[in-house]
Amino acid sequence: MRYSMTMRITRVIPIVLVLACASSGAGSARSKGSPDLITRAEINSSNASNAYELIDRLRPGWLRPTATGSISGGARSQIILVYLDRQRLEDLRALRTITAASVQSAQWIDAARAPTILPDVPTGPIAGAIVIRTH
Repeated sequence: MRYSMTMRITRVIPIVLVLACASSGAGSARSKGSPDLITRAEINSSNASNAYELIDRLRPGWLRPTATGSISGGARSQIILVYLDRQRLEDLRALRTITAASVQSAQWIDAARAPTILPDVPTGPIAGAIVIRTH
């Protein structure tokens, strides 16, 4: 009897784990959308007043640069570039001056792709770029 119960549990656990993993991944991807794009529909439902608040609510990881190591053992912060309709702005504070209602979309461009598709990318360490489109 005990052996039979153990065998049943051993067979059920892998099935439960597979189903749990499959359902949690698919559900969160559908409800949030793309991790690199904020759409107009998401913007409309965010109730944010400016672009910084919008990104902080919907994709907060975009606002947090990672530190990089150096040969001397210190850490250097990477900057996050901000673009508004393909024009580079000063820094993340500029996002607070852009009304959320005027934003059509926001996109995260990683550091490797940024120099190939965006103008005026500095040569220093960057984490990536936030590209805001208003038209």
